[in-house]
Amino acid sequence: MPVALLGAVGLGLNFLIAAWWGAAALGVFNLVTIAFFVFAVVGACGIQYSVLRAVAEDTEDRARVAAIVVGALVPNIALAALATAAFLAARGPFAALHGDAAVAEGMLWAAPGLFCFAVNKVLFGVVNGQRRMRAFAVYTSLRYLLIAAGLFVARGADVSAAQLPVIWTFAEGTLLLVLIGELVATVSLVRGAGWRRWMREHLDYGARGVTATLAAEINSKLDVWMLGAAGIAKELVGVYSLAAALNEGVAQLSVVVTNNLNPIMARSLAAERPDEVVALARRTRRWFVPALAGACALGALAYPIIIPRLLNDASFAAGTTPFAVLMVGVVLASPYLPFNQILLMAHRPGWHTVFVVLVVAINFVADLMLIPQLGVTGAAAATSIAAIGSALLIRRMARGRAGVRI
Repeated sequence: MPVALLGAVGLGLNFLIAAWWGAAALGVFNLVTIAFFVFAVVGACGIQYSVLRAVAEDTEDRARVAAIVVGALVPNIALAALATAAFLAARGPFAALHGDAAVAEGMLWAAPGLFCFAVNKVLFGVVNGQRRMRAFAVYTSLRYLLIAAGLFVARGADVSAAQLPVIWTFAEGTLLLVLIGELVATVSLVRGAGWRRWMREHLDYGARGVTATLAAEINSKLDVWMLGAAGIAKELVGVYSLAAALNEGVAQLSVVVTNNLNPIMARSLAAERPDEVVALARRTRRWFVPALAGACALGALAYPIIIPRLLNDASFAAGTTPFAVLMVGVVLASPYLPFNQILLMAHRPGWHTVFVVLVVAINFVADLMLIPQLGVTGAAAATSIAAIGSALLIRRMARGRAGVRI
């Protein structure tokens, strides 16, 4: 259900912004969103993975779970506030980098949502660690519904293009209230004695892994960011950002599988049963790879037929080739995509950081080389090269650093 809603809302968000406010507004919205996600990573500081892993190792000891959660939320709230302040301070430089004052205004409207988003990341980690996957799916679905509602509210209120990022404040602020209710209902916070020890452990884990989380967030938007910084026309950035958003939507299929596999892997690895993870990988790969390959092929074929007509704008046909290139990368990387957080679940956040930084380096160098020559197609090729590189790296590092031959 979350994947279906993500597809509908993700497509709808990009389509409707392009149709109601124009391709340039879509480009600015995505540039603000990139910064929004990057600073939110700093606000969460990788604590969401630490709390997920720690809770998943033993969900039956309620006092231990409470201490883990309180020990995560105390530093998380402080870091979220600092990240929001830094986000606001960066408005001017970011607007200057992209040559558009609308970027600064959009960041102002998104700032309250940034604080909420950073806290929500950790609260989602608590739900995931408890393996409350139905609840996890419901709350994830609610996030997408709130984003959709925010878009229609913005349209009805005649919000300007520069103010569109307020959608994130509306969605994440509302979701935070719901997740607080979930937290109170499932975790006995008053039993959280010993939370200071867990706070230190979360911060240590996060400090070793936050660079990876930050790099992963940057990596997911690096192509759009570098197109904007390279002086590519905002209209073309908007066209490509739609193709990139569709690519992220397809990649979410692997994210959903990862979310379900993570707590299982964490428990098996903590109990020193790597063979269980190997068997899990084999079972998952049998159905996941052909299903994702089919979805990618269908999407690449349908893009030039559906997208320009749906938007009633022939200029969006320019995204056809980049989108096809992006799909090739996803298919080739698909056998290992659901397991790219295995080092985190194996309590190897430092090595996970090395893994992600290497992937970002591959993407950055490829973007630097290919965008000046091929424009948006070069950005797509760079992203695909990085995806394939990530698959090769995680296979080797899982064997060498976690002792798992996935």
